[in-house]
Amino acid sequence: MIKKAILVFLFFTAAVAVFSFSIYAPESAVQGGVITLVIEEGCVYEDINVELARGDETYSKTNVFETEISEYEVDIALLGVPSTLKPGVYSIYAADEDGERYRRDIIIKAKEFINEDIPLSRSMSDLRQSDDVKKAEQWRNLLVILRTVDREHIYEERNLAIPVSDYLRTSSFYGDRRRFLYDDGTTARSIHNGIDYSAEIGTPVYSAGRGRVVFSGDRIISGNTVVIEHLPGVYSLYYHMNSRSVSEDDMVDSGQQLGTVGSTGLATGAHLHWEIRVAGVAVDPVPLMRGDIIDKAFILSTIDEQ
Repeated sequence: MIKKAILVFLFFTAAVAVFSFSIYAPESAVQGGVITLVIEEGCVYEDINVELARGDETYSKTNVFETEISEYEVDIALLGVPSTLKPGVYSIYAADEDGERYRRDIIIKAKEFINEDIPLSRSMSDLRQSDDVKKAEQWRNLLVILRTVDREHIYEERNLAIPVSDYLRTSSFYGDRRRFLYDDGTTARSIHNGIDYSAEIGTPVYSAGRGRVVFSGDRIISGNTVVIEHLPGVYSLYYHMNSRSVSEDDMVDSGQQLGTVGSTGLATGAHLHWEIRVAGVAVDPVPLMRGDIIDKAFILSTIDEQ
C-alpha cells in the first residue's frame, strides 16, 4: 500500500504533535537555506499551503507537490529562507483546505556574508539610478514566474551542477552585502542574490539541471537572461549573457548549453550571474550542488521513524 507523507526541506529533524497530525522539522536552519517540513501520514487534504512567518509577517510561502520515493507517495514543499532574515525564532505553518493552521517553531541562525564595494561608471550609475518604469515592470513579471508553484512540473531531483566550467574565478558570492559607489559620489546598498563567475565573453553557459525554459529574453538590469524551472517553485536564473540559444517552453537537460557568458545589462565586466530561487526567495546555491534537490535518503529515514 502506498503511504503518504508531506515534506518540506530542512537539515535536522524533530517532531511535535499538533492537532490531527505530527509535523517533523529541523530545530534550526540558516539564512539562505532551504527548509523541509514533514507532516506525518493521516492528513486527508490534497491542497496544503506552508509558510515561514513570525507575527503578521510572512517571509516565504508555497504549497505541496507530490512525488514517489520507493513505495511511498510523498507530498513535498520547499521553503527558502531569505539571507536578510534576522536570526531568531520563527514559525512554520501548514494550512489545510479548511483554513486550520498547524504550527512548528524553528530557529533561524546567522550566516556570515561578505561586504563588498562596487564602483560604477557613469553609464552603469545612470542605468541603476534611472526611474525607468520598464525596469519595475520587468521585475514584477519575473516575480510572477518565480512565485509560480506548478505541482506537475517535476524535472530534476538530483543535485545541481555548476553552470560554467571554464571560468576564471568566483567574483561575488551569495548574500554579499553590497555598496554601489555611483559616479556622483552617492552610494546605495544591495544584497547579492546569487554567485558571479568571471569568465571570458563567449564562454559556454550550461543548464544546472534538467528543466523547462520559462523565460528567455533581454532585460534592462540582467541583460540576456534565461530562467529554468526544475521543480515546483524551484528555478535557476542566468544573467548578463552575451547570447541565448534556448527559447521559452524548451526542455533542457543538465549540462545543455543555454548561451554564452557576456556583460549585458548592469555588469562591470564579463561574468555569469547564477541564482537559485525557491518559492520566490533567493537561496544559497552551494548546498544544492553538494546534495540532491530532493534528499531521498533523508525522506526515507524520516518516514521509517514513524
